[in-house]
Amino acid sequence: MKILLAVSGGIDSMCMANLLTDTYKGDSYAVAHCNFHLRGSESDGDAAFVKEWCEKRGMRFYSTDFDTEGYAKEHRVSIEMAARELRYGWFAKLCESEGFDAVAVAHNANDNAETLVLNLLRGTGSRGIRGISADSENGVRILRPMLGWTREQIHSWMTERGLNWREDSTNASSEYKRNKIRNEVFPIFKTINPSFIHTLGEDMKKFSQVDDIAEDYFKLAEGKVKVNDREYSWAELKALKHWKYVLYRILEPFAFSEQTLDKLIALIESERTLSGKTFESAQFLLKTGSDSFAISERQLTKAQEIVIEEPGRFEVGDISIEVESLSRDQITSLKQPEGRIVMSAKALDFPFTIRKWEDGDALSPLGMKGRKKKVSDLLVDLRLTGVKKDSAYVVVGKDQKVKALVGYRIDESVKVQEGTEYVIRITIV
Repeated sequence: MKILLAVSGGIDSMCMANLLTDTYKGDSYAVAHCNFHLRGSESDGDAAFVKEWCEKRGMRFYSTDFDTEGYAKEHRVSIEMAARELRYGWFAKLCESEGFDAVAVAHNANDNAETLVLNLLRGTGSRGIRGISADSENGVRILRPMLGWTREQIHSWMTERGLNWREDSTNASSEYKRNKIRNEVFPIFKTINPSFIHTLGEDMKKFSQVDDIAEDYFKLAEGKVKVNDREYSWAELKALKHWKYVLYRILEPFAFSEQTLDKLIALIESERTLSGKTFESAQFLLKTGSDSFAISERQLTKAQEIVIEEPGRFEVGDISIEVESLSRDQITSLKQPEGRIVMSAKALDFPFTIRKWEDGDALSPLGMKGRKKKVSDLLVDLRLTGVKKDSAYVVVGKDQKVKALVGYRIDESVKVQEGTEYVIRITIV
């Protein structure tokens, strides 16, 4: 079997590379390294380290360089998502051109547990708590041979053999959600259950089996409910014992919000007339009739609303914004020049929404001691008219309340106070 080893130079991937090439000699290996250019000279040092490791073993070494930040901005995704898309796209091309059967990546048991917690916090449904698969497809076959190893086991295996690896300085930072869970949450879990990584791993195996059962049920139920492509029968849906779950699964691919799902469920349970209603997601419309409901694509130009789940660069409507999550110590001044706002991360947590302002939007601008002011009046005070007024956007929290006018004013509720440890900074770029 010809296997391409995805090696970053960190301890996990170096453990995988050493373990596989020393233990399973019947397979044919080569190494692929991605330089995402996110850590300056440190990233270049990683590439040189992996290349040298390959040269000592006479192993084929493939490397590529990515403008990760540029890709993230162009495609309006987070840095993490950009890196994922870039590397797996390259792996697939490399496997096709060089004849590799699969790519081995070094996800471990801790990564699996972190993914579970992240998915629970994001609200991904039953499929989000299955955990990472040991063998999957992502444009190419992906193998995860280290999934049963904890980070402690990996560290012990490497140090006992005197093997080297590269440290990623960003791992010590809790700026990103995964690192915060790893560095701050998991140590608390360990005091409660020292074997919590193993426990969560076993739970995910059970969750996976339950989700398979749910998937089989949904496929059978969807066949009964579907009238035509993207059209579904009210009568057949309501006849199902678990109709709410089936409705959730029908709507899931179209990214309708939880609030929209709740409104639709309330309409069905109310016994009111079902026809004549329209529900919207970012890209789709759901229109109700007396006998059925149908989903169709919206005719969009640029998105007027975007959900921000993590830091990154994004485009919404006619503006580009940079969202940063920073420690309070990284902010030298709380002065907020036009085009930039700074808010307490504790008061405004991810995910939040940035959308075009609407009539009726209001906030309590910082310094007005809690007095509400309509966004429309605030725009007049700021002398924003014409194009600038039309290009004004607001930040909306999980509670659906306006937290800021992007680039100009923040609400009193999200101000940075004494004791604030982390902030969210939004800059129009």
